[in-house]
Amino acid sequence: MNREAKYPEDSILIIGNSQTTGFNPINQQFGAFFLTFILDRDSGEILDCGASATVRTTERFIRSLFLGRRLAEDEESIIAAVQSRYFGSSQKAIVAAYRDALKKYREVMASKK
Repeated sequence: MNREAKYPEDSILIIGNSQTTGFNPINQQFGAFFLTFILDRDSGEILDCGASATVRTTERFIRSLFLGRRLAEDEESIIAAVQSRYFGSSQKAIVAAYRDALKKYREVMASKK
């Protein structure tokens, strides 16, 4: 999806936050690391994703690790993909931000039942 994307009425936005190391450029620019997910409310499918990366190529790569997966059901494979494919200094921050988003998603879904 592009910047002008229209999201379905049943989509939701969830943001996961984490910290990076002090010397990380992301920490210098943003003060924290975050992942933004646009999800299908019912299936948890990741329709779109953004990350607080300083380089556009890095953000596109991080995005590719998540798109098309289901936030909750694909937890193990998402973490495995990050750990086996992303070797930047923010690897742990990506996993932590993902887990924070997952926790928030589960809270939202539990409150809707």
